[in-house]
Amino acid sequence: MSPARRSAPTVLRLLGWLPVLLLLCPPAARGDCSHPPDVPNAQPTLGELTSFPKQTTVTYKCDEGFVKVPGKPDSVVCLENDKWSEVAEFCNRSCDVPPRLPFASLQNPYRNQNYFPAGSTVEYECRMGYRRDRSLSGTLTCLQNFTWSKPDEFCKKKACPTPGEIPNGHVKIQTDILFGAAISFSCNTGYTLVGSSFSYCSLEGENVKWTDPLPECKEIACPSPPAIANGIILEQHDTYIYRQSITYKCEKGFTLVGGNSIHCTVKDGQGEWSGPPPECKDSSQISKVTPAVQKPTTVDVTATEAPSTPQKTSAVNVTATQNLAVPSTTTRFHTTSTSKGAVIIASVLCSHHGPSCGD
Repeated sequence: MSPARRSAPTVLRLLGWLPVLLLLCPPAARGDCSHPPDVPNAQPTLGELTSFPKQTTVTYKCDEGFVKVPGKPDSVVCLENDKWSEVAEFCNRSCDVPPRLPFASLQNPYRNQNYFPAGSTVEYECRMGYRRDRSLSGTLTCLQNFTWSKPDEFCKKKACPTPGEIPNGHVKIQTDILFGAAISFSCNTGYTLVGSSFSYCSLEGENVKWTDPLPECKEIACPSPPAIANGIILEQHDTYIYRQSITYKCEKGFTLVGGNSIHCTVKDGQGEWSGPPPECKDSSQISKVTPAVQKPTTVDVTATEAPSTPQKTSAVNVTATQNLAVPSTTTRFHTTSTSKGAVIIASVLCSHHGPSCGD
């Protein structure tokens, strides 16, 4: 057998192993793309991908602190030549979303934007309830350190009208009368508040106004005064207001016991009388108090007599009354001579006889 004939079976056997050899070859050898290319400031999102056949698309995500530049592609495709499509740098540094201001909001062109490179600016407009202060800038700038410039307070709160005054009451302004402010109302003593006790400077359309009108302060009235038996109320009225008083008077033959007047006062916002009314009692039943008069007492007084003979001392008996509750008294003196001296007797007589006089 010739050598040519012997080599033919060998070639056939090698062709039979070709499928196995293709499976054992690395992916690149089978026509797949290699690992996606590096992109500055971005990383590919691979998920569970381990091979990249033709037409495979890989998308990139910007690193932290970087933002995708609008309009630039962020993905690559495995082409027919087993190479990735070209991609330009699309991640750049940017300021964060512009700050939210309590008095202003971003104008429409900037509300959906998220890429703000250094040097870019945004414009604001006043919120409802605020007015524009044209002397201050409403623009913010992304600085080179990728922070926003400090905003001025270029929108000021609108003011509600001056609230006015309440007769017999008070209006208390808590802080001011600008948008969002509150005021409170109260009444003087003797008056009650009818209406709301608070009002707020609130938005209505494009303007601001108070949510509630001024209340009223109405006089507090007491109930009808209590009547008394055997007596009357002088100068009666249909209503009795705070501090108004009434006077009682008894009928003939009756005596007033207690104060003759009471007045209308206020407790816990309600009108009430200052106290209970007096009473009218039968005059004949009221006992009269008679002053007590003490009985006479005898007082020994030593007196000196001046006769022509040498002076002697004699005892004088004087009858006197102490602490007499009588209008007046009369004292009479009687002198009786004896061999041993003179006795002076003083007697006190009542000018108006009381219960003890004459005992």
